[in-house]
Amino acid sequence: LLARARALPQPRDLRVRAAGLRGAIASRTGSVESARDELMTAAADAAGTDPDTAVLLLADAILACFFLADTATVADAGARIDGLVPRVTGEPARRMGAVAAGVAGVLTGRGGPERIRLALRPLESGGPLLRDPRLAPWLVLGVLFLRERGTGRAIVPAVVDDLRRRSDLGGLPFLLFLVARDRATGDRWDVAEADYTEGVQLGRETGSTSELAACLAGLAWLQARQGRADACRANAAEVLEVSGPRHLALFQVWALSALGNLELGLGRPEAALAHLERLDALLTDLALVDVDLSPVPELAEALVHLGRAEDARRPAARYAARATEKGQPWAMARAARTVALTCADADIDREFGRALDHHGEALDPFERARTQLAYGARLRRARRRVDAREQLRAALTAFDTLGAAPWADRAAAELRATGETAQRRQAGPAGDLTPQELQIATMLARGRTTREAAAALFLSPKTVEYHLRHVYLKLGVSSRAELAGRLAVPG
Repeated sequence: LLARARALPQPRDLRVRAAGLRGAIASRTGSVESARDELMTAAADAAGTDPDTAVLLLADAILACFFLADTATVADAGARIDGLVPRVTGEPARRMGAVAAGVAGVLTGRGGPERIRLALRPLESGGPLLRDPRLAPWLVLGVLFLRERGTGRAIVPAVVDDLRRRSDLGGLPFLLFLVARDRATGDRWDVAEADYTEGVQLGRETGSTSELAACLAGLAWLQARQGRADACRANAAEVLEVSGPRHLALFQVWALSALGNLELGLGRPEAALAHLERLDALLTDLALVDVDLSPVPELAEALVHLGRAEDARRPAARYAARATEKGQPWAMARAARTVALTCADADIDREFGRALDHHGEALDPFERARTQLAYGARLRRARRRVDAREQLRAALTAFDTLGAAPWADRAAAELRATGETAQRRQAGPAGDLTPQELQIATMLARGRTTREAAAALFLSPKTVEYHLRHVYLKLGVSSRAELAGRLAVPG
């Protein structure tokens, strides 16, 4: 109907609405390139008389361009938003435009984080805007682009819970991807896996190919950290198969990143280097300059393990300059570690100390543990075995707690090489729960009723109760209060 409506004479507002709907549908189930073009055209049509609608359409276009890794159109859309902001009257368009323009700035290397912060801070105390289904994904995306403690983090669970209560199938898969990404860069990998798995299932059921590719890419990336080689490779292969024909370049980037990180963790630097060099070339072809997507820290580590430390120095220095320009703690921590991999022995403490200082402002315990592993390994090679043990113990504990098995094995081997026996810990509080069991357990631990959890997960109450009994048996608990204490579920 929307396609047929294109040929009919229409008032401007109806023409804009129809184009916006065509773009929204195409971005999920059709051609994302067509979605981008529809949205940009509709925004231009609306700009003269309805700046609020134009800003909302431009924000949606930026999201489509994000999937496509189309930085040229991202820059154009961001500039158009800047030109429209003085005429915007509604708060939803103002907030969404600010976050979208900030994201555009990050993607094109033209700043952006401070704009995102300013848009998110007034919403941290709650309010009706958190329940706006069009604004919701942008609020969560803004939090993720900051990669820092504090700003906007309380927004994430509130937005997801509201979408679940309304059983919004259209918006839920992408939001699940965003939330899972947040948890996968934190310390709840079990919950992240459950969210990704649910997103994959919903993506398949609703035909949302873009969200399916996103969740599969995120799952492969998490499985790379866990060292789950077969699952990681299978999911990455499906991402590349799904993304290629639809030009979803962003998810190709993440799939290649997952494969490179997997091989690096498994102690296969040559295989890792092949994937990472392919990724680096793809980013160059796409003109994607966001330092957070760059594989240079992993490339440098692979080169060092291959005895090519000299080859790692120049890209490490360039990466550090880009990270400093961006000014975000996650990138700066990775940059400092990358420089520290090849520094002189006399500079080990200074360079790794800088990395750990930046990690203190970021939210990724896995990256911090990788820095501690590298620090300890360098100290051991510099014949400072006692000093090395402190860093290696911390790395081993973090990797074991997260469930990063191959990295824990490497930390344990380094620790043994210092003459100390490695003490291993069990991973995570969720035991061997399946993703669906964990999803149900998490909801009930947060205070949801059985019926509410069933509605949110599109299951029957009896099915929820069935899974809950298995959860109790596996975790050795007998009440929902004990369940909440065992899972220590984040808000």
